[in-house]
Amino acid sequence: MNHQDPTVLEINTARFNRMFFEECSEHLAEMERILVSLDDGEPDDEQLDAIFRAAHSIKGGAGMFGFQDMILVTHVLESLLDKMRNNEITFSPSMIDLFLEAGDVISMQLSGHRDGSEVNQEAVDLIRGKLQLVIEGGTAAVKSESAFLPAYVHQGNIVTDCNAPSADTTVHRYELTFAPDPDTFKRGVRLDNLLADLEELGMLTAHAQVSVPGDFSTFDPEGCITSWRLCLETSVGEADIREIFEFVADEDQLQVLDVTDGASATGENAEYGETAQCGLRIEEDSSAPAASADHPGTVTAGRRAYDKNGTTPAAYGRRAGDAESSIRVGVTKVDQLINQVGELVITQLMLSQTAAKLDPVLYENLHRSLLQLERNTRDLQQSVMSMRLVPIGIVFSRFPRLVRELAAKLGKQVELKTIGDMTELDKGLIEKITDPLTHLVRNCMDHGLETPDARIAAGKRPGGTITLRASQLGSRIVIDVIDDGAGLNRDKILKKAAERGIQASDSMIDEDVWHLIFSPGFSTADAITDISGRGVGMDVVLRNVQSMNGRVDISSDPGKGTRITISLPLTLAILDGLSVAVGKEKFIIPLNSIIESLQPTVENLKTVNGKHVVNIRGDYLPIIPLYELFNIDSLLKEPEKGVLILIDVDGEKAAVLVDALLDEHQVVIKSMETNYRKVDGTAGATILGDGRVALILDVNSLLQMRKQNMANS
Repeated sequence: MNHQDPTVLEINTARFNRMFFEECSEHLAEMERILVSLDDGEPDDEQLDAIFRAAHSIKGGAGMFGFQDMILVTHVLESLLDKMRNNEITFSPSMIDLFLEAGDVISMQLSGHRDGSEVNQEAVDLIRGKLQLVIEGGTAAVKSESAFLPAYVHQGNIVTDCNAPSADTTVHRYELTFAPDPDTFKRGVRLDNLLADLEELGMLTAHAQVSVPGDFSTFDPEGCITSWRLCLETSVGEADIREIFEFVADEDQLQVLDVTDGASATGENAEYGETAQCGLRIEEDSSAPAASADHPGTVTAGRRAYDKNGTTPAAYGRRAGDAESSIRVGVTKVDQLINQVGELVITQLMLSQTAAKLDPVLYENLHRSLLQLERNTRDLQQSVMSMRLVPIGIVFSRFPRLVRELAAKLGKQVELKTIGDMTELDKGLIEKITDPLTHLVRNCMDHGLETPDARIAAGKRPGGTITLRASQLGSRIVIDVIDDGAGLNRDKILKKAAERGIQASDSMIDEDVWHLIFSPGFSTADAITDISGRGVGMDVVLRNVQSMNGRVDISSDPGKGTRITISLPLTLAILDGLSVAVGKEKFIIPLNSIIESLQPTVENLKTVNGKHVVNIRGDYLPIIPLYELFNIDSLLKEPEKGVLILIDVDGEKAAVLVDALLDEHQVVIKSMETNYRKVDGTAGATILGDGRVALILDVNSLLQMRKQNMANS
């Protein structure tokens, strides 16, 4: 007999735990999204069902992985939601905060299991008490704040108010027939845990019937060949019993019969009805048929349906139906696949460059095959890259609750609007953009939007609006954070800058003044609060965005509001670029930044303060000589002898001087900092078809370098 390595079992368990943690986080996020969207309104049946499903799934998953502490909270939450679905308890707006608090506690417990962080047991006991009080006292309990401070005691798995009326303690006697799937054990189901859960409900007698196959040559040692007959004496209802089997058996595999006032319906074994003590009997019957859902007995249907159509999802871990359309794949595996496809692209470029030296007539078939390989490689690359793209709505969904809670704390009325939630962005950027956006939204709440009285005095409606808008422009993503508040105060910013010794003057244009708020330690707040005022946050925003090769711009209209725009690359892994030559070096310029290329005439060139500019249809644009920025020996230093590439970065234009245009490429970006060091003016590097390394230019940094050089000259 082969025994599995315990180390392998631990790794597998950890992997399954990670899957549960991810799913649980998604369920909690969905609950929060629905609750915050209610805005003190009443949920419709679909929303209530969705919240119930989320709680039910968390409870089932926690039970599957043995997280008993999470089961205790979600069980009470699920019970309350079920009573609301059955119209036994009326919804109250105060329940929104109660359910959000319950979600926070479950999230805290989840972090405890996932990260080993500390769990506040008092908070856990308190929320269970609050939920149980509402179950016992109905809507009236949730309306009283004092009702949320009960004296409660633990009774088994339920927290009960000491002063609450006693529950029904009638002992029921149930007979259960359970015929599990043959692949039950393959799905990791532990029947001993299931029997232990039943035993916690009361007095249990278990009787197992094993169907031994006649032909052992086809016998599957991992298959389940056991069916069960169980007798349970308990004070709980049938629904609680069925919940234990929820993620193990379908309805047709479990029969439950209440025989409290009558004889056993099966009548097969007199001992079956005796429950003086819990026991286990195994009967081997080679002639008996395999476990079947058609076992004799009357089925008492329990409530298992999730939706109004009566459809039920597959049990946890069971074979999925045709509707299953996605699988979970680790980010590391996707990154490995992207890197491998990137190497394939480089190899394809090398083959194409080598084949370009061969006679296209003599080697026609080879050239045709390489063209097909190029198309297939590009399609494969785009497909793989799309695997890392996720909707930015994942980030936007975190802010409704933040805005709701901050508005209550600040005494402001705020409406949050989101536009472009389905705009896709690289997952790596999604994770990095969350903190900057959080800082910006908090600043809008605290500094940007006025109090209701101040807004009314200014002729505005009392409630302010914060808008999060995402859109895709070429290969870049633009995120706007807009408020309709008081706008930035130019004089106040300049005064604070002078106090902190930051170089500033009244002659500065508005855009440069607004950017002063990104200086480290800069704050215009009159008082320090737990929300803002310490001068940390905005400099972090700028630093984080720039680390993603992004840019931050601010526009503000006094009395009308402020718009902060973040521009990011769609992905940090691939881009379409134009290769150019400067001396003996090659560079890649992102195509999305290029307007056009031209060779200027002497008449269109001018010199201003010792720097060349070019006249393009009436506009004089500065010329950025790459040979000068990167200290490269080049024979073409006069602009009229080289080629000018006009670039545009969020409205700011310039002309980049190069020796020659080479070719258009879709290149795989390699990190310079990881493999070498940070090089100013570059966004990374790539490997060309001839094996040489070419720097990928960051046109935004080029403009900043040019300004810095002018300031130093």
